[in-house]
Amino acid sequence: MTNRVELLLRDRYDSFTMSERMIANFLLENMSGVPFETAASIGARVGVSAMTVGRFLKSLGYHRLSALKQDLRDGLGDAPWLLAPATGAGLDERLRAETAAIAGVYRLATTPEWQVVAQLLAGARRVFVAGFQSERGLAMGLANQLGYVRPGVRLVDTAAGTFGEITTEADAGDVIVLLDVRRYSQHLRKLAEHATARGVPVVIVTDPYCPWARDVAPHVLTAEVSFGHFWDMNSALGSMLNLLVDDVVRLIGEPQVHARLARLSAAYEDFIGFQGRGGTTMPARSPGGRVRAKAAGKR
Repeated sequence: MTNRVELLLRDRYDSFTMSERMIANFLLENMSGVPFETAASIGARVGVSAMTVGRFLKSLGYHRLSALKQDLRDGLGDAPWLLAPATGAGLDERLRAETAAIAGVYRLATTPEWQVVAQLLAGARRVFVAGFQSERGLAMGLANQLGYVRPGVRLVDTAAGTFGEITTEADAGDVIVLLDVRRYSQHLRKLAEHATARGVPVVIVTDPYCPWARDVAPHVLTAEVSFGHFWDMNSALGSMLNLLVDDVVRLIGEPQVHARLARLSAAYEDFIGFQGRGGTTMPARSPGGRVRAKAAGKR
């Protein structure tokens, strides 16, 4: 059952600032638990001040959180508070929320914090990337893309259990990128604390609800992942990482990046070869650029 608070938040969502969207998303995802929250606890979970939460509620027409709670009670009727009602969100509604999240990432890309992170990724001696849970694929993609445009990028072996690349090798000249969303892996916080204590810059890429990210890392970038699907949707996070790589290319300089890509492409063609027309493999070229003919059945 859709209540007045949900309708109000969704109707005005496009006009909200980034901080307001973080609060709105928390309320939309946690309405059954709002009666147990305060403005301070919501602010702590979202990553804004209690005053920001209060101002947001006033902009919605609620002079205090208790008024919003009363509206929720009226909307839910006799439904138990601890059981979240089915949203029944249609595809169009979810598409709107997902599109808004991606638009939020593009606005984030204009902020000073974003520029600091992009500078770190472009200028650090080495970049270590680690992802947890379903974000491991995003971490691998980021490491691969960055590895094409700059040297010294390593995907951390999270299966080994020692995180040796971070715990024994990383230093102040490097940068560590950690990716995770709710429910946050214990590794994420421990690695961030360990690296920060040793003076290694840490960037955490997560959702807007991580309550402690800014306590353990100097740089935090967030994107919404929850739009009413069974699984979290990482489309906004993926967009964020693509934009970061794009800014790294800009900061390094396109001529230098193109030169690196040309060397990598030549090496790939020499060792493996690219697919030609008709599904055949293009012959590898020698260092001098001449095609190395391979006689069938001969070594």
